[in-house]
Amino acid sequence: MSEAVPRMHGLALSAGRAERADPLVPLRAVRRHWRLACSVAIGLPLLTGLALSRVAPVYTATGTLLYAPVDFNPKLLRGVLETSQVTDSLMASQSEVVRSLPAIDQMVGLVDFRGDPVFNPQAGRAPLWRRWFGRLFGLPAWHPKPLTRRDLIERVRASLRVSVPDGSQLLDVSFDSRSPALSAAAANAAMRVYLARQRDANLAVLDHAQAWLTRRAAATARSVEVLDVEIARARARAGTEHGSGAAPLTDQEAGQLTDSLAVAETDLATARAAMERGKGGMPAAAAQAAIAANVAPMRARAAELASQLASLSGTEGPNYPAVRAARDALAALRGQIAAATARQMTASRLAVRADEARVATLESALAALRHRTATESIRAAPLASLEEQRSAERSLLRAQTEQIGTLESQSVLTRPDARVISPATPPGSPSAPHSVLIVAGAVLLGLCLGGVAALAADALDATFRTGGDVRADLGLPCVALIPELTRRTRRGLSVADYARLHPFSPFSEQMRALRTSLWLDPTGPRSLAITAARPGEGKTTLAVSLAVSLAAGGMRILVIDCDIRQPSFDAVFDLGGMPGLTDHLSARVELDGAIHAMTELGLDVMPAGSVATDALSLFMSQRLPLLMTALGQRYDLVILDLPPVFALAEAQVLARVADATLLCVRWSDTPRRVVAAAIGLLDQAGIRLAGTVLTRVDGARHAKAGFDDSELYHPRYGGYFRS
Repeated sequence: MSEAVPRMHGLALSAGRAERADPLVPLRAVRRHWRLACSVAIGLPLLTGLALSRVAPVYTATGTLLYAPVDFNPKLLRGVLETSQVTDSLMASQSEVVRSLPAIDQMVGLVDFRGDPVFNPQAGRAPLWRRWFGRLFGLPAWHPKPLTRRDLIERVRASLRVSVPDGSQLLDVSFDSRSPALSAAAANAAMRVYLARQRDANLAVLDHAQAWLTRRAAATARSVEVLDVEIARARARAGTEHGSGAAPLTDQEAGQLTDSLAVAETDLATARAAMERGKGGMPAAAAQAAIAANVAPMRARAAELASQLASLSGTEGPNYPAVRAARDALAALRGQIAAATARQMTASRLAVRADEARVATLESALAALRHRTATESIRAAPLASLEEQRSAERSLLRAQTEQIGTLESQSVLTRPDARVISPATPPGSPSAPHSVLIVAGAVLLGLCLGGVAALAADALDATFRTGGDVRADLGLPCVALIPELTRRTRRGLSVADYARLHPFSPFSEQMRALRTSLWLDPTGPRSLAITAARPGEGKTTLAVSLAVSLAAGGMRILVIDCDIRQPSFDAVFDLGGMPGLTDHLSARVELDGAIHAMTELGLDVMPAGSVATDALSLFMSQRLPLLMTALGQRYDLVILDLPPVFALAEAQVLARVADATLLCVRWSDTPRRVVAAAIGLLDQAGIRLAGTVLTRVDGARHAKAGFDDSELYHPRYGGYFRS
């Protein structure tokens, strides 16, 4: 069996690594603790539903305001009525204005909050714990302290919410309460208070603007009156009162004088040019023609006569009558021409003198007028300034008067900067708690927590539930998984009788598996000690059942009850206090007197015998090895039912005389640290452990656990067993 142990240990490590690498390990862990997982998964939604049933529903009513500031900002009211561009910060400020304490104070006066326990504790019932303890201990009646107005305002403000949708000028006003009607009434009241405060603010601004303009208009009127007085005084000083003095020179009069002077200067220049031409500045004929244009016919006749004279002089002599007649006629005509030209020159000189006199007169008149105009302008300069100032003040007064009339009839300023576009209506369903979502979340959370709880329970389970755990943690083979024999399973039979009468049960099959392990052990142990870390592990059941199974196979078997303090063979085999091990070791009976044959079972039994105070000394004496040698010669296998390792030191002494030792570990019960400590004690005593046995296994649970060795109890193998 010693060579089989390392081989089985290697297989165990491989199986352990395969189990850890299996992705279905977490699911199997949840399956093993399905009761815990279901309790959490179902309990959490149930508790959540119970809690929700105790929570009063909250109803939210929402109304919507459109914030549209009054666009009115004329020049005269700049600084008096000023509007701002609508920005996100302005909208956020307006939301805080709706929730301001003065606005909430007015809102509290409009809405009756006495029926809601949130705002009026006296309207609610006492807490559940207060009612329970009140009835249990007879506490006085519950009378909550009424809220102060400040506390009421704070609670109302906490229930009032104002939000601004992104990129809009809308104000969503919401109110939460336990009553749908109260929620709608409170939300509408909050909007009405906000609009009323906006209207009052605009009216105050209008009144301020009208008062300011009235004061300015009165001041302007007084200024006009003062200017009228100053203008009258200035006119008196300048002598320009209405109805006296010369009228000032106008632009039209100056233009007329200037035009007349220009015409006179032109005529003078023309006359002088004609005179210069006549004096010799031009040829004589041209000058005479220019001056005396009316003598042109005579000049033409003179030219003809001169031509005739020249023609006659070429053919005739100077004294020729025709020549003399032509010469005399030409001379007479030229005399007439000269006389006419002289008369014209005289007329031109007279015209030049007249034009010169007219130009001089106009220049003198224009200079005099200009001098007088300059003098009057200097004297009238302060008067003009006063008149311009008076004209400006009169224009300002007219504008102010018109603006006052506009303000008095301006209806746009009497409305608030916002208006209601959607009043709040009583909601048909509560806004909180969201029972469906919360319960759905609780279901999901319960499933998750159930899985986590199952995984945690599996990870925190410090017991051995599979042979793989034993092999991985202890390095020892688990040679069998012995199912628990309950009273219902045994049906009133003893353990020995059940093992004998039900040879094809799963219990008997595991005994045969253990028997096979012993047969495969090459050392062939002739004695086998069976012990456990603590009581109740099923070691006696294992020892008796193994003995019955081996005896049924034709082997000579002796089973010895070595638990002196807690003997059990008397009850199992109905020995009735017959002598046994301690009696033989103390030499009170012979060996055959301590051994009792169980004919029906086909094996021999040695009970514990009488209780001896010096049992440890008896076991440490030389009689025990001699006894084991003698028994080894008479039996094929001697099975020792030892006391628990932690209970008595005799267990270590007795295990030393056995060829091999099996350690019983109760399935899903014995802590791993206890088993490890027991193995440490046996190892210190130099005891060879052939392996371990998981006892009292719940076959149904183990079959569903999903371990590597759970296949042993799977229903598919039911045809191979008969209980």
